[in-house]
Amino acid sequence: MKAPIYPPPRSILVVCIRLIGDVILSTPLVGLLKAAYPDTEVDYLVNRGTGEFLEKDPRIRRVLYTRNREARKPVGNPESGYFRKIFRQYDMAITLNASDRGNLAVLIAGRRTRIGFYQELGVLRTGWRKLFLTHPLPFPAMMHVARICQLVAEAVAIPVPRLVAKIYWDREDEGKIEEYLRRERIAGSFFVVHPFARWGYKYWVADRFAKVSDEIAVRYGIRPVWTSSPDQEEVRLLRETSSLCRIRPALCAGEFTLDQITFLLSRAALYVGLDTAVSHLAATTGISMVVLFGPTIAERWSPWNNNGPVEQQCPRPRGTQRAGRMILIQKDWDCVPCGKAGCDGKGGESRCLTEIQVPEVLDAVRELMEVRPDTAGGCAE
Repeated sequence: MKAPIYPPPRSILVVCIRLIGDVILSTPLVGLLKAAYPDTEVDYLVNRGTGEFLEKDPRIRRVLYTRNREARKPVGNPESGYFRKIFRQYDMAITLNASDRGNLAVLIAGRRTRIGFYQELGVLRTGWRKLFLTHPLPFPAMMHVARICQLVAEAVAIPVPRLVAKIYWDREDEGKIEEYLRRERIAGSFFVVHPFARWGYKYWVADRFAKVSDEIAVRYGIRPVWTSSPDQEEVRLLRETSSLCRIRPALCAGEFTLDQITFLLSRAALYVGLDTAVSHLAATTGISMVVLFGPTIAERWSPWNNNGPVEQQCPRPRGTQRAGRMILIQKDWDCVPCGKAGCDGKGGESRCLTEIQVPEVLDAVRELMEVRPDTAGGCAE
């Protein structure tokens, strides 16, 4: 049995120096920490361009930024000096992955309790973590990323009744989305299509998105809304791909923040998208959703079902599966999931994704919209 931390920490730094999806899936930890230590101040350290949405979270005091080394293009001004800002400033510091940067930040920031992860990579790369972290934890290779929050909490004897990923927005965000819906003359039900992902090997076939959008609009009498990031190439593709639709969708060409997009998703009747951060945002709202996966390991990266059990895992290593109000479509091939960047390993086409056909997606939509509109719990075949 792990011993609880006493006295309770007055300040905690959560370090999540990864991508947007990782940051979204780290938010269950905030809820656990605030439930255990309601008077504790919680700060975050994230890559610039990955965690600005956290600034609307009332549970978080401050968001600190470091340079995003994985960004396709520089985001904002280069960040410097965050070590100085965090040095010995926190009673507890936590990193949610096994990177050197995250663990080093924890060692610098944490006065009393330092929680980090390691992989067995030899004495030089692993030994210093085991020596200087107060709670060194082995990093799990095959566990859903959201459950890393569970491992951290249990390491300091915090109960984990549920893991809830949550994104906040404010009245200003609501006003901007409501104004957009009025401008587009959307007064009734609508659905959201996000046909893009960070990497090209996660893309589906453009004209199939158009066919799916048209069929949903006709069958259920709801308006299509298509979204993209502010990336200029995505905006160009958004306009190009949506022009293939017979029923013109309203377009959100990257003009909204992630907090605002989350509010938009919370108002929608359905979401259809790919293996991307927006799908994780959609899952936090509990919306009915269909997501298309290719080579990605769904066991680790599927959108998190807030109403499912903590130990939720997809029961099969591949193939189409359901978790609550989400259906994840993936080919049931022996080579899936390979975890590679396309079949060539260089970012090219992923046949396991491009071979998904329109009827497969429409069948999943029908199940959510007509057959079983709401199912709680873990994944099911």
